[in-house]
Amino acid sequence: MGRHKQHKPRRESIRPSTEWFGTAFHSVLGMVHLDVRQSGNGILITSSPAEIDGAPASWQLRLRNDDEGQGLTEMGTAMKAGRGHIYSVTEEPGAKTVLAFLPNHPEEGVGTLAQVRTSEGPDSDDVVFERSAERPMAQWAEAGESLLRIVPLLGPDAPPGDGVDDCLPCPGCYRPVYDSSSSHTLIGATPFPLAGLCRLCADGTTLRSLRQADGVPVDPEQLVVLETVAAAMA
Repeated sequence: MGRHKQHKPRRESIRPSTEWFGTAFHSVLGMVHLDVRQSGNGILITSSPAEIDGAPASWQLRLRNDDEGQGLTEMGTAMKAGRGHIYSVTEEPGAKTVLAFLPNHPEEGVGTLAQVRTSEGPDSDDVVFERSAERPMAQWAEAGESLLRIVPLLGPDAPPGDGVDDCLPCPGCYRPVYDSSSSHTLIGATPFPLAGLCRLCADGTTLRSLRQADGVPVDPEQLVVLETVAAAMA
């Protein structure tokens, strides 16, 4: 399964009141990202990568504000404190779908945000993790703190935010870059422009962090981008 490196995650707060982003390092997955932001009258948490139906993928989780912020506040408080919490339970005949934060799971110091489906019946007692994202507990704590900062800013006049928020992966680190995120284009250093670079890749922070972490696997295409940026800055 691999393990999370004991390395201080890089973080970015372009608009401190409405969004937050952080990265941690994993011995197998490499860079793992977590993005928390306001989306309409709710919260959007993007885990990249996450595990969806057993395969790595980006997970956009929308937490709606249907109770004047009470549910979101409880979720953010639990994440910040490192305490287990069930955010929602959806029931249907013979099954339940639970969205929960699981601290120190699957190991000490790592927490999991998971959408779990359970089947009930005389011949079935299955538990299936349909979607899950593992991150260091410290990163979940920061995400929870940011969630709590955003909740008071949500208003009833904001759009519901039920649609999909478009984002593109940064070519240097694969973090999700939304329209409101700071991004850069590098022109002239390569035969083609490098567009959509996040600020931390554009200013060399990502490459420096990877070198300090030591031993974190990096996609060769990512490394080419990061080293090209570094050469252009030299």
